[in-house]
Amino acid sequence: MPKIIGENIDTLCNFQMLPGSGDLTRGETQKFYKAARQAQKDPLTYLAATALAERVKPGDNVLIVTGARNELVLPYGETDGPIGGVALARACYFGLGANSIVTVEESNKEPTEATIRASGLYLREPDMLGKVQGICVLDFYPLGPEAGKQHARWLMDTYNPKAIMFIEKHGPNAKGHFHTVTGREIDMNGMANTQYLLEIAKEQDVVTIGMGDGGNEIGNGVIYDAVREISPWGKKCLCPCNDGIATVSATDIFVATSISNWGAYGICAMLAFLKKDVNIMHDEDTERRMVEACAYFGSVDGIAMIPLPKVDGISIKGGQAFVTLLRELVVNGLSNVARHV
Repeated sequence: MPKIIGENIDTLCNFQMLPGSGDLTRGETQKFYKAARQAQKDPLTYLAATALAERVKPGDNVLIVTGARNELVLPYGETDGPIGGVALARACYFGLGANSIVTVEESNKEPTEATIRASGLYLREPDMLGKVQGICVLDFYPLGPEAGKQHARWLMDTYNPKAIMFIEKHGPNAKGHFHTVTGREIDMNGMANTQYLLEIAKEQDVVTIGMGDGGNEIGNGVIYDAVREISPWGKKCLCPCNDGIATVSATDIFVATSISNWGAYGICAMLAFLKKDVNIMHDEDTERRMVEACAYFGSVDGIAMIPLPKVDGISIKGGQAFVTLLRELVVNGLSNVARHV
């Protein structure tokens, strides 16, 4: 039954709301999903939620890495990423009893902080970890590769996370360059270089989960060859490196999804099913509050590129409908289990 529920959740998370157009991969993300399933076999949200349920115990810390920053057009990030990351933090608390450390660039402070508060999580200072249960800590990841490498080690040593989740976070290509989904280079000195966390996590046997919808986000390294073929800029970008946007950064589990937030919501829904409580996943009103809070403080819709209360072109009502359907899948699945006990 869990794998069947995971299959249904995966299907919903990869429902295509926007057509493909020009240099965007909208309309193509199901191809990423098929490649990810071929590489990982089982339903992706099932794999991620099961790993969290097995690895994370009450009182443990989880690290959530998010915020797609581009100094020119995304100085305060976008609504896709932080909202899903906060939804995961919320689910890890209500479902697993875990504390969350959400790390973003400092320029993303206000929208991410507002989203955390809108979710109902208890945002506190780091020194409250271990003193107060179920808190969320906001960390600021420094810019540039050298500072990024040092901060990765500091985060792992300080918080000892049992799981690390990357959502809508740029990863480097084979030549070490970062790109937008439309093939343009992102200055590595103007963004958080969080890929170093992967190396330390592997050393310490900490499970890593990635979520992405464009081929350039951490986690997509699991389907590197497929991204190079599927994305219009997969193997030839617009910058001098001429090596494409496909990232080599691979996580233990990669959840390919039509919108990165939706992949996170799918993991939350799957965790809710595994733990037999639909309210581990957020509800429609919480969705509205989070999207409004994130946009109000400057994060932009990734399609319009202005701070509208949308996520990748999808309105609040559309997002709420998606949350409703996920919750229905969980409730119906649990009802079916109860009838057969």
